[in-house]
Amino acid sequence: MTMRTLTISFFLMLFFGQGGLAQTDSLGINKIVKTTINYKYFATADNKLFAINDSGQVVIWNLNKLDTIHFSHNDTSFRYTAITKDRQNQIFIGTNKGDIYKVNPTDLSYSLFLDDKYYVHAICFNSDNKMFLIVPAAVYEPSSKKHWNNFTHEKNGMITRKKVLGLFWKTTNKYFDMPQLTSIDNHDRIWMTSSYGEFGGSIQLFDTKKHKELNDKFDGLDMGLLFPKSVFSDDKGNTYITSGLQHFMNWGEIYKIDEHRTVTKIYDCKDYRDTTKNKFEDAGIFVGPGAYNKTDNSIYFATSRGFYKAALPSTGKLQNPQLLFNPTLSWEREPLAIGIGMTIKRMEFTTDNKLIFLTANDGMGIYHNNKLTLLK
Repeated sequence: MTMRTLTISFFLMLFFGQGGLAQTDSLGINKIVKTTINYKYFATADNKLFAINDSGQVVIWNLNKLDTIHFSHNDTSFRYTAITKDRQNQIFIGTNKGDIYKVNPTDLSYSLFLDDKYYVHAICFNSDNKMFLIVPAAVYEPSSKKHWNNFTHEKNGMITRKKVLGLFWKTTNKYFDMPQLTSIDNHDRIWMTSSYGEFGGSIQLFDTKKHKELNDKFDGLDMGLLFPKSVFSDDKGNTYITSGLQHFMNWGEIYKIDEHRTVTKIYDCKDYRDTTKNKFEDAGIFVGPGAYNKTDNSIYFATSRGFYKAALPSTGKLQNPQLLFNPTLSWEREPLAIGIGMTIKRMEFTTDNKLIFLTANDGMGIYHNNKLTLLK
């Protein structure tokens, strides 16, 4: 065993005990395995789950019967690379060839919606149901063929240079950074975020109504200490960012940003440390993605200690987060930090109040009526 392996093993044992890469479980899990490939992206509509797997093919699950539905339009000559639903509950799937297909979730009818040339990384629809795409090096509006890529970046420890007149390089804070996560809020702003491990994170913000890049500076958000794991909205016009990292220790915060861009930290894992222990005995909580549940006006969020729920207060921090379940899941090393990467990648609620979440290695999860199911 090499010194590198010993070091990684020591930290994993420190954070998770002798269980290594797994969490302990207090809730029985119903596992349904239909494929051997993991999933990368998903969207839900009409009690169906549309997921893109690692091979760039679409897998459809019936969420009532918990069984797969044959999708006849998988084609190995291209890969599906992005998926979402529009404001009319229709599914849209982008490809690495630049095409976008529309799928009616009711009868699974399939048609070519857009024939373009750019690799589709993400698809967003604003409240007018106008489509915007994340393509290589830009935000792109297919209807007007316009691109936007002049985003101002706050300092976060990363340095970007560009070539000037083909002669020399200069440092710049105006550029487009291909995001790891993309979402659109209730104010028709596209949030494009990335986390660079110990180097912090970035936010790129685009207003789809005014067609302009917005400033990413928020008082109360330090990009060098922000590690975005999700961005989502409530039904009152507020936007939330969950932030987490494992780098020697676990870190986790949740921020609320109101319509006036005022930032409030509503959750800090430091508030829940056991003060009778030193910082390495209680390594803290690694916060992952979250989602808003309109039914109970609560935030649900994933952590290294399981999934939590907390009612949204009118002011101040979340009070007494409730542990819902803590499943055994597979974890992987974080490429830009000494520790692990968050195994939960995304969460959302369906219209009938099912919590759907995407894992890195264990397929899709469904939590409903105090029952947990993993689909793969």
